[in-house]
Order: sequence, then C-alpha cells, then structure tokens
Amino acid sequence: MSEEYDHESTQSFSPFYPILILLIGLIIWSGVQVYMANSQRSMTAAQIAQAMPNIVQAQNVKDRYIALMKDLIETAAKDPQAAAIVKEATAAGLLRVQQPAPGETNAPAASEPAAPAPANK
Repeated sequence: MSEEYDHESTQSFSPFYPILILLIGLIIWSGVQVYMANSQRSMTAAQIAQAMPNIVQAQNVKDRYIALMKDLIETAAKDPQAAAIVKEATAAGLLRVQQPAPGETNAPAASEPAAPAPANK
C-alpha cells in the first residue's frame, strides 16, 4: 500500500504556535489602536484649549453686535434715519426682526425690569 493511505505515518502538528502568534498579533494591534486613540484625544484637547480664547472673543463680539442691533431697533422707533438703516439691514439679511404675535405688544412688562447684561472680562 502506498504511504498516502498509511495513517500511521502522518505527522501531528501542535496548534500552540499558530495560536500564540495570532494572540500576540491581536495584543499588539489592540495596543496600537489604544495608543492612536489616546494621541488623537490629546491632540484634540490641545486644539480646543488653543482655540478657546478665539471662541470667547467671538462670543463677546456676537454679544456686542446683538446689543448694538437692539439699541438701533429701539432708536429706529424715534429716528427715521435709524429706521432706514434697520430696514436696509433687514433686507440684506444682517438683522432678523421677530414680529410680535397677534395681540402682543413690543413693550416690556412694567412689573418686570430687564435683566442686566453679564459683565465679560
């Protein structure tokens, strides 16, 4: 009989080394993934910290712009030149005027004073 049919001559291989290589590869791959995620997180935190002064400055400019527009709208009720500026700004999309609902007035309630603007340093 030929050797290909002889079952006693087959060699048995241990699966230990292939499984060991696979597990070591998975552990290394997991470590690389964790390292990359942590480095990206630290870079993002650094970028946010560097951008924070610009964000605060932009918020302050926005608050001043809103205060200026509110003052201009209040002035427009008494001054025709300011009313023309408000009309042009509204047409250009620089200013959005919220129209009162039917039955509402623009005047603030007499019993509730307006809240003071927060002081920005």
